[in-house]
Amino acid sequence: MEMTTMRLFDANVRLGRFNRWSGAEPITAIDMLHTMDHYGIHEALVVDNMSFEFHTVDGNQRVLRLTADQPRLHPAWAILPQAGREMAPPGETVEAMACQGVRAAFLFPNQYHHTLDDWCVDELLAPFAERRVPVFICPDSASPDRADWRTQDNTDWAGVVRICRTFPQLPVVVVEKRISYAMRPMYQALEACANLHLEVSTLWLHHVIEFICREWGAERLLFGSGLPERDPGAALGQLVFSDISSEDRMAIAGGNLRRLLSWNAEAPLRRPDVALPEPIDELHAIPRSLGTLRGQGFHSAHGHLGRTNLQHVPDCEVADIIREMDRLGVEREILFTNGGLSSDEVYGNDMVIDAVQRYPDRLIGFVSVNVHRSPEAIRGEIERGFARGLKGIKLHPDFQGADPLGPNVELVCSIANERRTFIINHNWGGADRIISLCRRYPDACFMTGHTSEAAIPAVRVVPNLYIGTCPLNGWGVTERFVAEAGADRLVFGSDLLWNPVGWGIGPVLYARINVPDKRKILGGNIRRLLNQYNR
Repeated sequence: MEMTTMRLFDANVRLGRFNRWSGAEPITAIDMLHTMDHYGIHEALVVDNMSFEFHTVDGNQRVLRLTADQPRLHPAWAILPQAGREMAPPGETVEAMACQGVRAAFLFPNQYHHTLDDWCVDELLAPFAERRVPVFICPDSASPDRADWRTQDNTDWAGVVRICRTFPQLPVVVVEKRISYAMRPMYQALEACANLHLEVSTLWLHHVIEFICREWGAERLLFGSGLPERDPGAALGQLVFSDISSEDRMAIAGGNLRRLLSWNAEAPLRRPDVALPEPIDELHAIPRSLGTLRGQGFHSAHGHLGRTNLQHVPDCEVADIIREMDRLGVEREILFTNGGLSSDEVYGNDMVIDAVQRYPDRLIGFVSVNVHRSPEAIRGEIERGFARGLKGIKLHPDFQGADPLGPNVELVCSIANERRTFIINHNWGGADRIISLCRRYPDACFMTGHTSEAAIPAVRVVPNLYIGTCPLNGWGVTERFVAEAGADRLVFGSDLLWNPVGWGIGPVLYARINVPDKRKILGGNIRRLLNQYNR
């Protein structure tokens, strides 16, 4: 019996061997189909990894071979500006795509070192606009000699808007590793261009799906996974558990992409019959069947409160947070202030104090510390916060432009040790540093803000360190952290108001680990620690 009630059409999959392939990621058509089966993905638009990393001509030829006789996999080609004479003229390329069932084109301007200016790409794009062939613009770079190959917010929004306005009939889709700090120009681009679309694995941001659906409509969004480097569970968790109508969810899941890819009337886009396997367990079945998370009793050890200059944060009032927790089965959430990370920690801590006093059974507040302050001021603010009901300490020297190894970090650890309480840090440094702190302050409960690789060897030798799960969106990361660190040492962190709660829960629900371990990660471990520390 097919469990899913949502037809998923993935807009962002790459096939074939690639430079940083570990040997585990699915790269063949058969392995990719098995992976899609597990995640309930019916079809996928695929571009060859070689078209991205090596050359368009070689990758475009190979993707036809890799997808041959695979009706669930729809090939896409990468394209280049024309002056180099590396590809056929644009009009001939479009005709070749139509003849060979190629459904979309990808531009990789940073990887191939070209601009989006009119003199560079307009001659190339004109025939695509005439036929309304979707063009995906991806600014990522995979060059190993580039220090910024994994960075975010690389989209040239001015260039994207210019293209959309020059070719208003051209469907343009932006996809990159992550859009985060560039949300405001992204919104302006959506406002300016009715033919602009975004792929959702690019947008792991709190309520961004909800906000875009409200303001510009669900037709602007396409589901994509980022396979094979990404775990589809994150993007699926974000979409499946988004607070939007079922009609909008279905459109984003696949209806919008199918409409865009149906430009070739001579070769209609067929809908293959797909029989998906049964879910592997009761938690895997929830997103597969569009079930509810209510009543699951999840706990989160990493959440933010308030607005921030770094991102646009919609639906950020305390009542909004409680509604989100209720909707997604989160019984309790550890919160600290956005304002205290890079601005006025006293103002931010007051916000957390007020929130905890309003919802004492649901919210657990941590004091945010600015390590630029004097030791006396740091101790005084921590004491003030604890006197007002806060329960732990939050550090983020990176955002404060401070030395993460500075003496005030050690001071805060010593205070946590005195109080036998929690201390969470965005960046503890290397494994030796973590081990040293945990051993010097054995009565403190140390937590990493994120899935720190350095913490894996550390948890093997110290008992008072726990690893936050944000993010688990890399391929096989959940399974690897459970295997190498142990499910007992992982604590779910939603990163609420920065990231979607469903985005954080999804990889654990879909993970190929046992249900008791999933439940430990999603709440059991935090419940145990709350009974052990700072009582």
